[in-house]
Formats: sequence, structure tokens, C-alpha cells
Amino acid sequence: MGKTKKSKPKVAAVNPIGIPSVRDFNEELLAAEDHPHGPIAAMVDQLQSISVEEKMCALQSLSFLCQNRQRIPEIVQSDIVKTIASWLMDPCKSIRNATAGALRNLSMNGIDVCENLVEQDVLTPLLALLNEYAISSDWVPHFDNKMNNQMDEAADTFLQAINLVWNLCESTGVALSNFNQTRIVQSFIQYLDYKVFGLDISIAVAQCLVVITEDNPVAWQILNDYVQELLSLLSIPEEGHAYTLLSTLSAAICANIPAFLAPHLNLIFVTLSKTLNINHRTILGGVSSVIPLNVNRNELFVTEDSNAMEEESDAQASLRRRKQDMPSEVEIEVQNVGWLLEAQRVGAETITNICTIEDEDKSDDVEDDLSDAESVHDYDMASSHSSSNLQNTDKLPSDVLEAVKSLGLVEKTWQRAQPIADNVADILREAEQSLLNKVKKMRISSLLCLHNLCNLMTTEDLGGPTAIYNVWLDLGQQVFQGTQNTDILEASTSLMRAALDHLKYSPDLFNKMTNNDLQLMLNGVQICVEPETRANWLRMLGVLGCLLPEVLVKTIITFIVDASLQEQDAWAISEAMDALMDIFSDNDWEQIVHELGLVAKAKQLERVLKNKIQQQKRDLGDRYSAVCTVRLNLSRFTEYMKSQQRKYKPK
Repeated sequence: MGKTKKSKPKVAAVNPIGIPSVRDFNEELLAAEDHPHGPIAAMVDQLQSISVEEKMCALQSLSFLCQNRQRIPEIVQSDIVKTIASWLMDPCKSIRNATAGALRNLSMNGIDVCENLVEQDVLTPLLALLNEYAISSDWVPHFDNKMNNQMDEAADTFLQAINLVWNLCESTGVALSNFNQTRIVQSFIQYLDYKVFGLDISIAVAQCLVVITEDNPVAWQILNDYVQELLSLLSIPEEGHAYTLLSTLSAAICANIPAFLAPHLNLIFVTLSKTLNINHRTILGGVSSVIPLNVNRNELFVTEDSNAMEEESDAQASLRRRKQDMPSEVEIEVQNVGWLLEAQRVGAETITNICTIEDEDKSDDVEDDLSDAESVHDYDMASSHSSSNLQNTDKLPSDVLEAVKSLGLVEKTWQRAQPIADNVADILREAEQSLLNKVKKMRISSLLCLHNLCNLMTTEDLGGPTAIYNVWLDLGQQVFQGTQNTDILEASTSLMRAALDHLKYSPDLFNKMTNNDLQLMLNGVQICVEPETRANWLRMLGVLGCLLPEVLVKTIITFIVDASLQEQDAWAISEAMDALMDIFSDNDWEQIVHELGLVAKAKQLERVLKNKIQQQKRDLGDRYSAVCTVRLNLSRFTEYMKSQQRKYKPK
């Protein structure tokens, strides 16, 4: 502190993850904070400099600041992106590398940021940069075995560029359209040779190809000529989580391409099965035991003697910085486990994609304003609610169903959906939040995969009513144990809802359910802040209303009506009304209707739903017709109850 030294041109360190060292950034940020208008303004000033060193400092600062979401709006609103975009093709290789890393980090901040990058014409120099590598037939990365196989600067620039184009194509159709107009994807196949280009590059390229090949016939046509190259990666002989990820990504690419999927379905499923068979909880328990806790990363950097640094040559300074950037053994292991979690997430999502059946066309024209004439006395209890009809036949093609059953993919995916131990989660939350985020994403993908399979397979093929009931109970226990991430909660309740649909004809399984158990679910609805999750709870209540004794049914009906009158979301109200009508599918519950004054309340709910539909028509999107259909059914249901009550004599 307090010492000053003469500025000296620096050679940028190669940085495979695109993030400058904390030590370097701290020096730059301290200087930037002294700027009267803050660090963003300081960066803008540095970027205008003719000095390579000043530009490098600004780009490194930008890379670091992009990890702070609070800074993103300020960065996007500035002219920084417009200024640096063309630097992806700068004659100075270090400037290229730092620019690619900074833009890659910025692109990781969501769809809106990626759309802004496209608007600022980042694609033109980015695609030009990738094309430069593509037409260079003799380019291969160089790895320094004395520096933990650290790749050279040109290879790292390519890695950052691949990650950037991947993020942009995943976020915006404009980027994918522009990418399709090049022939760059053809060159990507060679980069999948991990023995030549290294695992980091091969994995990044494969991740990019998974995005590019989704519903993209242009890419399919090009890649149809490379079936053997992709299939060879499904059975990589080497062991390790990085190879597992590369194999799984290759399976996902093949699954995206129709010409590959049908003839190689079994091999694709075998690859995914091997990935999902690995016990992530055991591996996370092992890595959590070696992660250092309570470490201030700023203290990891020892302050070198400034006089000694003054005497360094450029080559010596570069070597010093490269050593500082070398990952520790623990960081390498964390990355390794992260690869496994990513592989299992991709595996679950690929099964979901393969097992997704396109919905049949539904009637699009549902009038918003239903006349009284439509509310006739022809309400059909058996056909008015889709959820009351359990699918008794598998919807999956026979070869897909056979693979799912023979490989035990339902059970393996269920194991991947399980939460990790609390003590392991606490360690990751404190020391490796990135791993915890990967666990969350993997669990969500697994839960959604199971939800999809529940909707497409019969009760028996899923293991029978008792097995499904146990899954429903386990999920319920997980949901009610402390604070839950809202995304995991939505995925969990979606699976609970789908599982419960299989139990409509197994009322004996619910004989021991008490009012206290029911109150847990009712409390879940009351405290839930997400409309999607509330809708899941309400639909489950509708199924339970078909299974439980009258005293509990009355509690459920009362709750659904009262909750719906307070609900602000049109979709949640429509789901609640569907649930309410489900309860009456096998029993008119005339005494309950009389005691609760349900006819009058149903008419009130009609008006509420009509108003919400009018207010939220644009937000409903594809759900609009379904919600209008529920409203029509509710009108008819109300008239039906009214006609039944005329005949009813209260006890």
C-alpha cells in the first residue's frame, strides 16, 4: 500500500475460463473506483486509449464486472459493446482474447443481454473470427504440459468465441439465422476430436451443436454427412466425467437430428443410461470433503516484491501471471464434478425431447364473450375435464418405450432428482455456489423428465400404483422440508400432480390420509408465490377430492372456492375450476353444494374468471383457448348444479 511503480507494458495471461485473476482485478478496480463517475466510466475512458495496456486493463475489468448482475444494466446502456465488438478481429491477439472473454461473460447474463449484443452487431466480427479458424486447415491448439496443459492464447480465444456464439444462438433466433448463413458448422466436426483439440474445446463445441441442431433443418442437412464421427463419441473408451459429458452431448446432438435418431435410438439411450446411472450424491459428498471453507480468495494471492517485479522481463511477467491463473487441484476436481452434473442435466433433457409427443391440433376459435345461451343444461360430467380420464395406453412409440423400460430410465432419473445431503449443500452454498446451481438445474431437468414420462406411460409401466404413490409421498416430504427453490418447487409439484393422476382408481392408498395431512397441502397453496405452482397444488386437490371421504371433500371444495375468489392469475383460476369440476365427476355432492351455497359462488367465479381472461388475454398466449374452454364448462357446470339443487331435499 502506498507504493507506486512505473507502468510497464504487460502481456495478457491466457485464461481458459475468461475471468481475470482476483489479484489483477483488485489493482485495476481500485484505480477505477477513483474515477469521478465510477468504474464503468473509467473503463470507457480506458477503452478510448491508444495504449494496448489500458485497453487490456479495461477489458479485464469488464470481464470481472460482468459477474455482478447489478452492473449489467449500466454496462448495456453504455457504448462499451459497440466500442469493443470489432476488437474480436483486432490485429493484437491479446486484445482479441480479452475481448472474447469479456463478451462471453457478458452474454451469460440472460436473453435480454444477448439480444442487445446481437443488436450491437457482435455477430459480424464473431462469425468472421470463427470463420478464420475454420479456413485455417493447420490450426490446432498448443498445450503446455509444464503448466497443467494450459492452452495457448489462440486456443483460448477460440474457446471464448465458441461459448459466445453458443449463448447468442440459444437466446435469439436472429443469431441462429445469421449462423445458418455461414458454413462454420461444418468445421465444428473436426473440433470434436478431443485428442487433438482438448476436452475443453470439444465439450464447448458439442454444447454449441446441441443448441444449433435443435429444430434446425439447415444444420441437419450439413451434419447428415458426419454420422460416423458423431456416433464414435457415444462410446468413448476413456473414463472420467469430462468424457461422460462429451458422450452425452453427442447423444443429444444425434437425438436432435431425425436421420440419426431412428436408426441409432438404442445406442443413444444406452449412452444416456450410463450417464444417469452415476450417483451424483456420492460424488458430491466426496468433493465437499476437500473444498476449503472460509477462504478469502483475495488472501490467496501473495504480494510479490515490487522491486523484483520491476526487474522482470515481459516473458517472466507472463509466466508469473500464467502460474497465478493455474487452477488448483481442488478447482480441477470441482470442474470435473461440474461436468458430471452438466452431463446428467443434458441426459434428462434429451430423454424428455425424445419422449415428447406433439399435441394434436385443438380448436383455436373459442369466443371470449360467452352468451347466456351457451350456458345450457347439457353439462357432461364424464367429458368436461381432461384430467379425469387417465391414459390407460402408452403414448410412446414401442421402440422408445422398450428402451425406457429395459434400461430402467425411470428409476435412474428418479435417483438423479433426489436432493443432496443438507451438510453437503451447506458446504457448496458457502464455498462452491456454482456446483450448487448445477445440482439445481440437473434436479429440475430430471423432475421435468419424469413428469413428461408420467404423462406418456401407463401406471403399470411406471411401476404400479404403490410405487407411484411412494414417489408422490417422497416428493411431498421434500416439498414441505424447509424453504424450497421456486423452480424446484414448480418441477416437484408438476411431477406430484402427474403422479397423482395415475392414482385416481386407487383410493385404498389414501385411507390413512388425515385432515392434518390435507392441511399441509392447503398451507402449501396459501404460502406459494408462483401461479404455476399454485395451479399444480389446486389440481392435486381436485384429484384428492375424488379419493377422500366426504368430510375432507367438503374442506377441499371450500378451500378451492375461497382460494379462487382471491386468485389473481387467470390460468391458476382455470386450473382450480377444472379441479373443482373433477371432484363432481363421480358424485354430485348435493349436500355439500347446498351447505356451501356453491351455485351462487360458482356464478361469482364465472364473473371473476371472465374478467381475468379479458385482462390477461395477451399473457395467456397458447393457454387462452384452454382457459376459455374451462369458462364455458364452468357456465354449464353451474347450470347443472342449479338444476340438481331444484330437485334436492336437504337432510
